[in-house]
Amino acid sequence: MLLAVDIGNSSVAFGVFDPNGRIVFQSRAEASVGKSADEYAVLLRSLFSFYGVDHGAVDRCILSSVVPPVTHTVACAVEKLTGVRPLEIGPGVKTGLNIKIDTQAQLGSDLVADAVAALAEFKSPAVIVNMGTATTFTVIDRQGILDGVIIAPGVRISMDALAQYGSELPDISVAPPKRLIGKNTQDSVRSGVLYGHAAMLDGMIARIADELKEQKLTAIATGGLAQTVLPYCKTEFAYRRDLTLQGLYLIAEKNKR
Repeated sequence: MLLAVDIGNSSVAFGVFDPNGRIVFQSRAEASVGKSADEYAVLLRSLFSFYGVDHGAVDRCILSSVVPPVTHTVACAVEKLTGVRPLEIGPGVKTGLNIKIDTQAQLGSDLVADAVAALAEFKSPAVIVNMGTATTFTVIDRQGILDGVIIAPGVRISMDALAQYGSELPDISVAPPKRLIGKNTQDSVRSGVLYGHAAMLDGMIARIADELKEQKLTAIATGGLAQTVLPYCKTEFAYRRDLTLQGLYLIAEKNKR
């Protein structure tokens, strides 16, 4: 079995694949710089036990990370638990992607995995919107080339910033507003952030299409907050919860020995 690990700023996603490429289970945990390798190993062992899967059956692991301080810790945890050293996405790893950006080392490995998975399932040109701590737009042109990335503040960051810098604005949970035009502070903030984020997605997709001189783009969404925002969008998105993990699986297959 293959264990795929995606370390983000807010959470760590784990996915286990059987030999046929089917997901056996997937789960998320909080990403914490303060956790030790032993703590992550205990967490992983608990997840395998909870889903009734033998961690001893893992014979491969692939890992992507945008949080360097956590990368080594989680890699050590995986090796302690399974005896397998993870393949880390980076220079020298075959992805099959044609990337056209100034410095490829600056491209997040999660976005690489997203693009690999999207190209395997969808037609180009395409835009992959990953909604997590940040909201990222990964642009794939008609030739299947990764043309570039746009990064915007995520939904939660926007709400946290309002609470921090707005002296009379309380900390508000991410939840659907009752209507567009708010009648109280909570709904006003929720409307501004959720409808505002959705409008940003719609507007950016349209602007990307204009820049690429395309009539239509395939819009793909993933990330922890995607399902919260997508109902307010006018753009038709294909939602894939496990897009990054699927991309990691495909990259692992390309580097199989």
